[in-house]
Amino acid sequence: MANSSSIPPDIVRVTAPILFGPMINWALYGVLCVQTYVYSYNFPDDRRALKFLAYFIFLFETVQTALTGADVYYWFMVGFGDLNRLRNSNFSAIDSPTIDAFISLIIQGFFCYRIWTLNKRMWWLCLIIAILSVTQAVGAAWGGIKSATLGRYAVIKSALYLWLVTSAVVDILIAVAMTLLLRQVRRNEGRFSNYVFPRVVRLTIETNSLTASVALVSLILYVAFPNEIYYTCPTGVIGKLYSNSLFVTLNNRIYFRDHPSPGSLGDSENVAPLASGNRGGRRLAFSAQLGLSQSITSTGTSIRLHELPPPTDPEKGKNDSVTTTSPVTLQSLEPPEGR
Repeated sequence: MANSSSIPPDIVRVTAPILFGPMINWALYGVLCVQTYVYSYNFPDDRRALKFLAYFIFLFETVQTALTGADVYYWFMVGFGDLNRLRNSNFSAIDSPTIDAFISLIIQGFFCYRIWTLNKRMWWLCLIIAILSVTQAVGAAWGGIKSATLGRYAVIKSALYLWLVTSAVVDILIAVAMTLLLRQVRRNEGRFSNYVFPRVVRLTIETNSLTASVALVSLILYVAFPNEIYYTCPTGVIGKLYSNSLFVTLNNRIYFRDHPSPGSLGDSENVAPLASGNRGGRRLAFSAQLGLSQSITSTGTSIRLHELPPPTDPEKGKNDSVTTTSPVTLQSLEPPEGR
């Protein structure tokens, strides 16, 4: 163990970034675990491709978190007081730039596909985003593999600039594309789209603005302090920010499921099932145009709806007649027990 008198006074500038980075990374992994549980509980019937994407990202982030734990163990536990170990990158060259860039590539591709599905006329912008996303991943992998080969902190400036600048540009382009889509939706007169779609777009803009800001902060720290490793702290959490932004986007559907758009019942089909979260019953929503109650919950074999007077048209003459039928009974598909 090194003598305390031989420890340089600026040791904090070396140890603080490589310690706080993994600590923030672990905290965000805890958030990701909660997000994954919420997703698996609320959306078990999602498409296989979407579930594979979500669980693959979680598994990949678990591996990345374990590698950061191995780094901290190598630097501060086994090598406590050994300054030479701090100069060794261990697994950090793989878990921070390489894995994080691969995760950002997948999630940026997810948002690119979402933009294309929302407006296929933006295919040219989606193509630019896809090319730049691949470019940032290649730059990060190049720098990470080079540093891992050398076995020490070796900053490849061109690779670092290519990674951080391109990643920030991709996130900004995604936010700009979503902003343009939001402006188009403002011109739409549909109640449902004016309620749901802007909130989805706004959430995407916020999450991509956050990841772009972190990439820019990392780049600014490297430019402002070229002889320090302060930039390693924010770069170590970029992957977790991307992963959490994906799960926030997926889990945000819970809000729209539990808070249907105001006035959407009158624009929907005559009878439309809604997810109620009540496993013991079945919730049905009816159009306001029918003159029936908007929602009821059934636990028996039938639902009896008392007839209500239909809406009258003031332009109709007195000779126009309106006929009503007997009370409506909706039979359940599942017979009760004992019958």
